[in-house]
Amino acid sequence: MILQKIDDINEYKRMFKQKFTKVLMEYVDFRLFLYEVFLQKHTAYVVGGFLRDIVLGVNSRDLDMILGISPEVLDDLLSKSKLIYKRNRLGGAKIIFNDFDIDIWSIDSNWGFRNNLIKRNEQKIVDNIAAGAFYNFDSLVINVLSLEVSTKYFNNCVEENELDILRKNINYKKNNPTIEANILRAFYLKNKYNLNLSKNCSDYLIRRIKFLKDNNEYAINKLLEIKRKYPKYDDELLDDTLIHQVLSLLKEDRDTNSGEVQVKLNF
Repeated sequence: MILQKIDDINEYKRMFKQKFTKVLMEYVDFRLFLYEVFLQKHTAYVVGGFLRDIVLGVNSRDLDMILGISPEVLDDLLSKSKLIYKRNRLGGAKIIFNDFDIDIWSIDSNWGFRNNLIKRNEQKIVDNIAAGAFYNFDSLVINVLSLEVSTKYFNNCVEENELDILRKNINYKKNNPTIEANILRAFYLKNKYNLNLSKNCSDYLIRRIKFLKDNNEYAINKLLEIKRKYPKYDDELLDDTLIHQVLSLLKEDRDTNSGEVQVKLNF
């Protein structure tokens, strides 16, 4: 599948509005829930795959959204709605329909903001949210009300044909709560879109995989276990054999100058 950068912002906004309006018309209870958010003078931001699918011209199976409300207000609005939902990863909620899922989070629950690892400026909040995406590939963000959109990191991914980690802060990478999922996602995106890995990304993967090997005798089983929790990764683009092959290619070399262990990942 070939990625394309977003050149015409106005056309992109038009396409988003058309696609998002269709979701609101089809899922009435979600529309009413979102109206309550807006009536309380809060906003909402669509992030990630739903926006990328517009570029790719494919149908979306789900929608990810960050709401400008506190976790407490989110819980209150959900409890008063007619929506069927359950808790999702990282403290949000998954709204469940027969053929479509909507994952929502409070902006205050964002891991980067909560731990002061990402600057939060309300005047530049769309760019702030985009900069908080782990990979540049996942950094598309749009404000549902104003249609302000951030495309620069995604466009850089496409132009450079390179998967990169946006935050260079070592604490952000080291303490990120979804390390195993990040590893799997890099494998998946590299294979699906033929992306190169930036040095920053390669170094991260090498170090985190080596950490798994050093701290878990069955590191590969841990990765396979995590993979089962993400159905979109459980296909031919990321089969168990590939993971075995990738991990088997880890080789340790001793840097004669620094004495640090250098690990090479060739795939």
